[in-house]
Amino acid sequence: MAERSRRVAEIRAWLEEHPDVPDELRVPLVDELGRLLFALGDYDDALAHWREVELPLLRRLGDSLRQAHTFGKIADVLQVRGQLDETLRIYQEEQIPVYKQLGDVRSTAITKAKIADVLQNQGRPGDALRIYQLEALPAFEQLGDLRSKAVTMGRIADVLQSQGQSDEAMRILQESLPIYERLGDPRERAVTMIKIADILRSHGRQDDALRTYREEALPAFERIGDTCSRAMVMGRIADTLQDRGHLNEALIIYQNEQLPMCEEMGDIRSQAIIKSKIDAILQIQGTPRL
Repeated sequence: MAERSRRVAEIRAWLEEHPDVPDELRVPLVDELGRLLFALGDYDDALAHWREVELPLLRRLGDSLRQAHTFGKIADVLQVRGQLDETLRIYQEEQIPVYKQLGDVRSTAITKAKIADVLQNQGRPGDALRIYQLEALPAFEQLGDLRSKAVTMGRIADVLQSQGQSDEAMRILQESLPIYERLGDPRERAVTMIKIADILRSHGRQDDALRTYREEALPAFERIGDTCSRAMVMGRIADTLQDRGHLNEALIIYQNEQLPMCEEMGDIRSQAIIKSKIDAILQIQGTPRL
């Protein structure tokens, strides 16, 4: 982080000391500065830089494609901050027209998928589903982009499940598994298996859900060293055991597996949730936690 901060200071100093440098030569440094500010978590500074420095520079150069990309960076930050209306406007008005004019099918499809993400977050699942199914997915299939196709299938399944269409969601998730296997992506395959197990659990098929969590998802996260995901799966296992009335087994996992992992990661919110589950079990058993 210290090295990045030094680089930010170097670039800013150089740009200030060389105001007459042609715009074409300023672009790489201006782009790097924005990326560094974002990487440092200085989102306000990054937004101001993109809006007040980078966009005007690219407008002077008439570089519409880079302008669209910069607008995309702004929109991505705004989306994280919950400014969904402005995010949607940027995707629809500042990016899509440019990509379509340039015939950039990939960028159009990616941005369409982002629009659908926003619509889903706004509580408009029907509109989101239409874009995923009729615009984004066919484009990724046309491009032969297997990863983006599989990710979009997962998004479609999420929407369908939220609308109570869990059987169709399950079918789509199962169709996406061979894609991740072909790509050699154990993490995304494991994430998909968790979604499948969640559906099995919601259908009352706890034994199948437990088997999927334990034999498909958990070993994959252990192999790749993903402690956060491993803790999440252990929590799913414990929750399922508790649903079945196996309180002692659930308690052991909460106390000896999931809680220590969350403490190691410094995940205070998850620690509080786990401790409340532990307290609930102890009270059911008549042994309140001290």
